[in-house]
Amino acid sequence: MSYDVLRYENLLERLYSRLPSKTSSQPIELPQLEVVHVGLHTHIKNFKEVCDRIRREPRIVMRYLLKELAARGSLDDSNNLIIFGRISSQTLNTLFNRFLMTYVKCSTCNAFDTVLKKQGKVWIISCLACGAETPVKPV
Repeated sequence: MSYDVLRYENLLERLYSRLPSKTSSQPIELPQLEVVHVGLHTHIKNFKEVCDRIRREPRIVMRYLLKELAARGSLDDSNNLIIFGRISSQTLNTLFNRFLMTYVKCSTCNAFDTVLKKQGKVWIISCLACGAETPVKPV
């Protein structure tokens, strides 16, 4: 009987040594968009930094925001978003939070440490914390 207990403990030690270490025990600080109105245009000044922080390409986030706003826009040379029209910062931050919940947050462990990848025609959120993969609607 003691042999079985030792074997079980050895198996547990092997299992725990192979598990990935937790990335961070602190909750991630989600960025807020810095919105500036210039004439009839709306500029998001920290758009590139925000996209880097959530590990998403600026074009994907831009496509989502513009589609939800039913507006036109573009990225400037430094990857800051310019929206043609005056949009309030509250509206933009609400839409951005909706993007975070749909395309960034892991549905299994609720971590924001994820990557969005495309396999064929299917978009998948791959969690770096727990390893789960969740399909999402195309952006």
